[in-house]
Amino acid sequence: MNRFEQALAPHMARRVLAAWVGGSHAHGLARPDSDIDLRIVIAPDPEDILLDRADATIGLHDPDITIMTPVAFLKGVAKGSPNMLEALSLPDGCLLLDAGLPDGLKPLAAGLATRRTVDMALGNVASNLHLLERDMDARRRRKMQAESMRLMLAAGLVCADPSAPWPCRLPDDDLAELRRIRAHGMHDDELARQLPVMREYAAAHRRPASNTKAVREAEHVAANLLKGVILGTTATFPMEGVPAMLETFEKREGNAYPTA
Repeated sequence: MNRFEQALAPHMARRVLAAWVGGSHAHGLARPDSDIDLRIVIAPDPEDILLDRADATIGLHDPDITIMTPVAFLKGVAKGSPNMLEALSLPDGCLLLDAGLPDGLKPLAAGLATRRTVDMALGNVASNLHLLERDMDARRRRKMQAESMRLMLAAGLVCADPSAPWPCRLPDDDLAELRRIRAHGMHDDELARQLPVMREYAAAHRRPASNTKAVREAEHVAANLLKGVILGTTATFPMEGVPAMLETFEKREGNAYPTA
């Protein structure tokens, strides 16, 4: 965990509102060599909130860390970003810290998963198909193939059930197939054939284009949290505790994910 401590060292003075593990570990597809993807929502300074400077995202690499303010997180959730909505349906153990943001938005998750969410997910699949036309190492290719299939399966689930949130972890049968792809790969042509089929299915089972009520309620949750930051009533956590929690997560989950 030393590399997480080193990467977070410039941010140790910040307070944390939420932290979770995303990526392969959250999706149930981690392998022994899988990196941990860390997502952190920090408490903005009260001055930044009052002066409308509380919208920021910082991306770090090696290790993969995304640090964002509640406003940045809320914007992603409100526009239906699949990556952000996954934080509202995390499996047990992946949510490391929470002052009430992911859990506060969780009841709104189904309403926030809209037609735009499905379109973004399938758009990501189309982008991946273009990338797969390039030369790349076999491990990266298999991972991208599995991620593309995961997005299509998730889109199928939310289109089939209007009351379903965007899933972070898919059902066991789907996970078994995704793990097989991660281990052995699949033909790119087969993946390409499935995208128009899923687009046709999504067109026939359209999610609502938007859900103004869910967005308004999400804004209310975030606004109350930010109000508490200004007044000093919102619970926050020290950044220095995050690497220790990651170490606990790694020890607890190290043997929990099948490798094939």
